[in-house]
Amino acid sequence: MKIEIEQQAGAAEGLASLSLYDVAFTVSDLNKATNWYASVLNFKLVKTSAFDIPTGQATAAIMEGAGIRLELLHIPGGKRIEAMFAPVPLHLIPIGNKAIVFQVEDLKKASEELAAKGIGFVWREHYLTDGGMLCSMIEDVDGNKINIFQRNTTV
Repeated sequence: MKIEIEQQAGAAEGLASLSLYDVAFTVSDLNKATNWYASVLNFKLVKTSAFDIPTGQATAAIMEGAGIRLELLHIPGGKRIEAMFAPVPLHLIPIGNKAIVFQVEDLKKASEELAAKGIGFVWREHYLTDGGMLCSMIEDVDGNKINIFQRNTTV
């Protein structure tokens, strides 16, 4: 089942029309990141664009897959805040974004496919709660955490 990204025109107004447009985050190397999301998670590059910011020209790559859009941003002078990328579970301490979270029908199969692509795991096929929330966690080329849950084990 594909999530509808755009709502029908005129269906609602104001906050009643609120829907997810994309998930945006910065990356250290736009080409590496777009290639990683395409080859590992099957996202497709839709377009790239550039815009001016105080530190120079930023570049954005819009990618689509898994029923969502990702906006990968490369910012001149971008700085990594190490506390945001601490080992799990210490990454939860700083306030801010923590992970992109997906779900699949068969986590074992998805984990096998990721392993076949040479992707390492933060954890693999691990229950976060007693008997529930079965998931595998990986990291992208910049260390952004990606958690993949098995659909029938989540709330």
